[in-house]
Amino acid sequence: MSAPAPTRPVAPSAEDPLARAASEALGGPWGRHAGGGPRWLTAAVVCLPVAMVSLALGVLQKQHCRAEGWRTPDQFFHACYSDVPVVFSSSGLVGAQSPYAEGVALLQPSLTAGLAWLLTRFAPPDVTPEAQRAYFDAATVVIALLLLVTVAAVLAMAGRRRWDTLLLAASPLVVLAGLVSLDLLGVALATAGLAAWARRRPVAAGVLLGLAVCARTYPVVIVVALALLAVRTGRYAAFSRTAVAAALTWLAVNVPLAVTWGSAWSDHLTQWWPRQAGYGSPWLLPQLLEQALHDRAATGLPGEVVTVLTLTTGALGVLAVATVVLWAPRRPRVPQVALLLVAVVVLTGKALPVQVSLWLLPLAVLAVPRWRDHAVWLGTEALYFVGVWLFIAGQSTPDRGLPSEVYLLLLLLRLGGIGWLVAAVLRDLGRPAGDPVRAAAAPGGGQADDPAGGDFDGAPDALVIRVA
Repeated sequence: MSAPAPTRPVAPSAEDPLARAASEALGGPWGRHAGGGPRWLTAAVVCLPVAMVSLALGVLQKQHCRAEGWRTPDQFFHACYSDVPVVFSSSGLVGAQSPYAEGVALLQPSLTAGLAWLLTRFAPPDVTPEAQRAYFDAATVVIALLLLVTVAAVLAMAGRRRWDTLLLAASPLVVLAGLVSLDLLGVALATAGLAAWARRRPVAAGVLLGLAVCARTYPVVIVVALALLAVRTGRYAAFSRTAVAAALTWLAVNVPLAVTWGSAWSDHLTQWWPRQAGYGSPWLLPQLLEQALHDRAATGLPGEVVTVLTLTTGALGVLAVATVVLWAPRRPRVPQVALLLVAVVVLTGKALPVQVSLWLLPLAVLAVPRWRDHAVWLGTEALYFVGVWLFIAGQSTPDRGLPSEVYLLLLLLRLGGIGWLVAAVLRDLGRPAGDPVRAAAAPGGGQADDPAGGDFDGAPDALVIRVA
């Protein structure tokens, strides 16, 4: 049985104070008794082109590097750095016969490595600025398609609040970070997998989530989110099909690669273990604090210590989310649980580069469709985006770069912005009546209890923790 078809969509300008204020520039909020507007003027008709405009602005933001070349420290002072052309010219991809050929050092999961290699077919076989530009342009076309898939998937899961998809399509994160890497491959596959789950197609959901894990590892916790809700509802059949399909898909992609290329395939995993904390990670804070207090370079925590901290705090975070899922007075929605778990991965990770926030973006639109919450979070992301490039530039040009103490504050601010999203989800779980998605329920069953819930939508509880 499928979820009821959404009725008239909710206009954010009619319910959200920030959206209402922003709408004044376009003539004011949508009236309560206003008609539905032209039939062709749907959320999809608006959101998909807006997403392309956002990405075009992202190209413009990177234009200095695109025109002048990606050179250090210039690319950092102009905040136009991108992994895409830099990895093309520095990883040994040029002229390689495969992404795992001798001399290639991509350090990426299999699908992302494969895409990076395929894109070399659209660039001259050399490392000139012209070749970098051609490679970047080819990647931009692919990223645009991936962004459209992501937006379409969110529209499919948003129920009556599908106009909130503008929070994704017009997000500053798309402008600033969308072209920094190929991370949108994993984001698009993971979001499409959730959309398939929402449409009650568990096998398709598993295949897409399995492919997503082949592109980025974080979608593993989305499968964990479905597992936790299966425990809460007692509905294991659909989840089991999804989990098995995801595992088989991952194995089908990676086992042949592992057998053929061995250590070249596993380098991105084995080299993670001894790695020290990277930019954006909370485990970088002790090093930054030492630098700020003593005005000298610091070595930071050993890689092995960071690994233990990451795994330990990550496991504790997953356990905490599991407790929340089983304790909440009303069954949490799928995007809420997924957002909490991805936030655990992000907040405990060894590195938190600017593009990692794209992992959170589609989930945040579905889990926390409040424009104020997004404004707070994205404000911290924008400030950090500017600051981190200036801080990195300062490593080679100290007199022009950002001091350690300022970068430390910006890092804390960014972590606090992600924490704000987590707090917003926890607030809605504690007070389900305040959840904007469930508040959008229309008389007569026009809105699903959880539009992205799939088999869990409307399910009664089977296991709940109650504290006396």
